[in-house]
Amino acid sequence: MAQMTLRTMAALAFGLATAAGCAQENEGAPEGAEPGTAVAFPSEPADGPMPEIGPAPEDYTPTAAGSPSTDIWVGVLVREGGALSVSGLERGTDRDAYDNQPSFLLDGSAILHTAALDRRQTEIMRLSASGTSERLTHTEEASEFSALQIPGQDAFSAIHEIRGKQYLWRYDLSGESLGPIFATAEPVGYHAWANERVVAMFILGNPPTLQVGDAVSGEIRVVAERPGRSIHRIPGTEAISFVRKVSDEEWWIERLGPTDGASERITLTLPGREDYAWTPDGEIVMGDGGRLFAWSEGSDWTEIADFSDLGVEGITRLAVSPDGSWVAIVANRPEG
Repeated sequence: MAQMTLRTMAALAFGLATAAGCAQENEGAPEGAEPGTAVAFPSEPADGPMPEIGPAPEDYTPTAAGSPSTDIWVGVLVREGGALSVSGLERGTDRDAYDNQPSFLLDGSAILHTAALDRRQTEIMRLSASGTSERLTHTEEASEFSALQIPGQDAFSAIHEIRGKQYLWRYDLSGESLGPIFATAEPVGYHAWANERVVAMFILGNPPTLQVGDAVSGEIRVVAERPGRSIHRIPGTEAISFVRKVSDEEWWIERLGPTDGASERITLTLPGREDYAWTPDGEIVMGDGGRLFAWSEGSDWTEIADFSDLGVEGITRLAVSPDGSWVAIVANRPEG
C-alpha cells in the first residue's frame, strides 16, 4: 500500500471534519433556524450610530507595521487511550511575513487566518485543505484581523482597523463587508462568540477590559479587567473562557457566564503563556517554546508533543478543529 502523503492526510482530516461539522454547522443558532440561516443582525449597529472616523492621529502606527514573521503549522490531533498526541505536523503557510490568528470554520472545512500583505495592512485569508491560501478581504484603507465565523451564519466577524480605530465588523464568507456590529465598543482587540448574538470582546485600554455585547439589542457591559488576549467559547456550552492576569506571575484561565457575568477559575496557565485552545472533549492545549502541552479536569499540564526538531519555536496562537481531528499552531519563523 502506498504511503499516505501529509497533504492526503490533511485532506482526509478536512473531509472528516466537514462530515462531522454538518451536524454542528448551526450550533448556537436560534431554535428552528435552517442551517446557514443568518441571524437577523440590525443593518446598523444596535448600540447607536457609527461615529465619523476622522484622519489618523499623527502618532498612529498600523498594527501590521510591527507584525513579526510567523507561520501556521497544521497537524492531526490523535487520541489513543485518552492521551493526546500530534502527528504529521507541517507548514500550512510558508512566507517571510505575518501569517497568524488561525480559526476553523464551523464545518471544519478551512481555516481563516490573518496575513500581513505589506508592513501597513493585514487581510483575512482562507487556508484550504489543499494548502492554498485565498485572500478574502480587499480593503484599501483598512486592515482586518482575528477572524471568527459567527455561529448560525454564513458570515465571519473580524477586527476592522481604520485610521487608528478598531471596530468589530461582519463579512460574508466570500469576504464582502456587511458593516460594523457595534458602534461604541472601541478599540476592540480580540473577541469570541458565546452564541449566535452574544460576543465577548477584549477592549484595549488602561487597563484593558473584557466586555460582553449583544449584537441584536446593542447592550454592552464590562465583566472583567486585565484579561489576556486569548478568549474562547468553551465547546458544548455558551460559556466563555479568558485569561485573567492577577499579577505578572499569576495568570488563570477562567470560565465566564456571559449572562450573569460570574466567573470561576479553571487552571493556572503555563508560566508566562496566555494563548490556548479547547478540544471538543474539554482539554486545553497550550504551547511553550517548541512544545505542546494539554490540560484536562483533574490533571496538570502534560507535554504531548515536541516540535523542536522541525524548527518550530515560540508557539503562540492555537486552534483546534470543531470535531477535534486536527490542530493549527502559530510559531515564529526562524531567522535567516
